[in-house]
Amino acid sequence: MTADVRVLTRPGPWSRVAGLGTIYGKTVRDSWRAALLVGGIASLFMVGTGAPYGFAPEFSTVELRRLFVAGLTSLPPALRGLLGEPINLETMGGFLSWRVGNTLPVLLGLWPVIALSGTLAGEAAKGSLDLLASTPQARRTIALEKLAGHVTAVILAMLLLATTIWVVGAAFGSLPGDEIPASAALGQVTLYGVMMLSVGGVAFATAPWLGRTRALALGLIVLFASYLIYSYATLSPVIDALKPLSFFSWTAGHRPMAGVTDWPSVAILAGITVVLFAVGVAGFVRRDLGSMANVGWLRLPSLPAGITGPFARQLSDRTGIALAWGLGIGLYGALIVASAQAFSDMIGGLPQIAALIESIYPGLDLTQPSAVLQLTFFGFGSFIIGLAGASFLAGWATDENRRRLEVVLSTPRSRASWATRSGLGVIAAIGVVTVVIALIIGIATATQGGNVVDPVIGVGILGLAAAGFAGVGLAVGGLVRSSLAAGVTAALIVATFLLDTLGAALKLPQWVLDLSIYKHLGQPMAGIYDPVGLVAAAIMLVGGLALCTVGLRRRDIGR
Repeated sequence: MTADVRVLTRPGPWSRVAGLGTIYGKTVRDSWRAALLVGGIASLFMVGTGAPYGFAPEFSTVELRRLFVAGLTSLPPALRGLLGEPINLETMGGFLSWRVGNTLPVLLGLWPVIALSGTLAGEAAKGSLDLLASTPQARRTIALEKLAGHVTAVILAMLLLATTIWVVGAAFGSLPGDEIPASAALGQVTLYGVMMLSVGGVAFATAPWLGRTRALALGLIVLFASYLIYSYATLSPVIDALKPLSFFSWTAGHRPMAGVTDWPSVAILAGITVVLFAVGVAGFVRRDLGSMANVGWLRLPSLPAGITGPFARQLSDRTGIALAWGLGIGLYGALIVASAQAFSDMIGGLPQIAALIESIYPGLDLTQPSAVLQLTFFGFGSFIIGLAGASFLAGWATDENRRRLEVVLSTPRSRASWATRSGLGVIAAIGVVTVVIALIIGIATATQGGNVVDPVIGVGILGLAAAGFAGVGLAVGGLVRSSLAAGVTAALIVATFLLDTLGAALKLPQWVLDLSIYKHLGQPMAGIYDPVGLVAAAIMLVGGLALCTVGLRRRDIGR
């Protein structure tokens, strides 16, 4: 009789890449789905923007495209700044780099900020790094391999985007010069990748010292502030003086798809990113796991923490970050209000654009800041408020994921009571975001002499829609698993945003476009309301909270 002897061998190179035997491989394995999702979303923007430019009759000849470019160059600088200076718009590559060149990095930058703020500090706070740090693996190795895994994931996403850009130029280009060389596509996504990693680097560098939440907030501040400073520099000498602080300004001349490059600026930004990564690694190596500096002063005011119940604790835990979301989104809206006069003056000089807007948005008074908010804030603002709600759900889910809920339910507190009250705490946090945004936009509108009531009510309706999406997440969290709540909510919000942004360009059927709840809210920022969307959002909210309560009563906790 022979014994079955098995000898353990070290994983081979491909096994290591697959996640066996190395921290780097596991990080890549855990991140590849996010990389495909981010690269896929960016690719949809390129396809949805490039297809109409290649096939639409109004862009079918060089002369028509030149007329289009002439209209764009006549826009006031305050409005041109939102998309950047038009460069070689007669070509497919130039149009793509102008139409999505500035806004796309803002959306893509959310991923590395969220990921790199928690890859070390978040796991250390949860205790998941304690066992790994007790092995012969050096701390520096742990940090570098985790960082390298995230960088690899960003590279994979950008390679997917580069392939799409090249395909768009080849498939949709209808005039000479529309083809986009592979080198130009790679040069463009290199800029996107470096911009993404730079804001992620801010979160990564500060997380070991300040903790994940503050690092996440700082990364988002740098991302949005850089974009807003560059876009609105012409509105105020104060904002213009801050322009050198914006990495969007540094790299404004690097548009390889448009045939213009500025590699030194990209190299400088990449060098700063490497320094930020080094600071993050040094902080992880030198500090105790899970510890952070005494920076209690570096926080927004919050409600007093206590044990009065699930509602108060949820709202207390979320108030600080809710105020941060509200301030950031509100300032963005205030800058748009400040540009309302420039927009009105531009419309007065271009009646053909006024007629086009009237055909799409009938009834808008283009002399009011509320109309500008409906045109430029409604879409992106609804997206960001929805993501804020998803982040609150992620915090809500930690009660069950970290086993705190089992202790809470060992008291006379019932499951139904906890589910209902904690869910209402999440909704109340969304309410805090909404109130702060409404206050800031209302004050900004009043200073411009505009109608204050309509924008404030419109912001409230956006908050109701975000609460409706959160209700769906609560339902999934209660019925299936709480850890799915934030992901499902974020996925629905991103899908709705893509549908609203690209659906018409892709010529999707009307019934598909009507799946977006925002199509049924009317024009709320301008005082035009559709009760269908309001009722639908309320049903999503109330029904989701009820299903969360029912589901949590019936399933096992922690499964």
